[in-house]
Amino acid sequence: MLTLRELLTMVRADFLAAPHRLDFHQVMLVREGSGSYSIDSTCFECRPGTLLWTRPNQVIQSFPQPSMDADIIMFTEAFPLQMGAHMAMLDDVLRPSHWQLHDSESPPFQRVLSLLQEEFERPDRGLGEELLKHLLAVVLLHLDQMCRLRHNNASPVSGDNGDLFLRFRRELDRSYRATRLVEDYAAALNCSTRALARACHAVAGTSTKDMIDARVALEARRLLAHTDLPISAIARQLGFSEVTNFGKFFARRVNMTPGAFRRESKVVNQR
Repeated sequence: MLTLRELLTMVRADFLAAPHRLDFHQVMLVREGSGSYSIDSTCFECRPGTLLWTRPNQVIQSFPQPSMDADIIMFTEAFPLQMGAHMAMLDDVLRPSHWQLHDSESPPFQRVLSLLQEEFERPDRGLGEELLKHLLAVVLLHLDQMCRLRHNNASPVSGDNGDLFLRFRRELDRSYRATRLVEDYAAALNCSTRALARACHAVAGTSTKDMIDARVALEARRLLAHTDLPISAIARQLGFSEVTNFGKFFARRVNMTPGAFRRESKVVNQR
């Protein structure tokens, strides 16, 4: 745990502004000032009450103003308590990464962060790591609750649908470059396409095909914004036999052509 100002004494601002990936989780709550923060080419304006969660391997950039400060929590994937479906869903890169806390949400979340900070700074008397794990679990469950309430999904991930959905998300991360067919994922998971559709609708509120296409589009945005690979090479990497088909797919998902997206991303990176 540290503040943004402390981080800026250790890492140069120009490094933070350049596209980079972290191999750990980072949760940041802005306390004062303003700035902007980009996660996978989506730029968020930051002000007091802005909450950001970066997952491992997401491409990030940060552009804090001199007056901006924030509380930052950083932890590896192995550190949190095992919370079953809760943690697995919170770890999903297709879930929201940005919230602007309401007046009613900020005080309880700040209290939890204060307890975590207090325990982090306390000398370890034998149970320090366990206490930190439990307090971090409370932080993550607060995030889960906010996410569910804001998306009108009052039920946590659980039961058969939750288990199947989590297995599908793991399979999707392994196989999205090889196939975009719902039938292939159902076969890999030893279930029917109908059962997989029920799980996606119950947990994510969308179709299996939409989940698959969202994951492919996310990787396409990353490669276009943060590599110099030709568009044709990106299309091949993502399993498209024709670059024109990739162009149509990308335009349908992102509302602009791959070339226009790359040009716009370069303008952001040069700010």
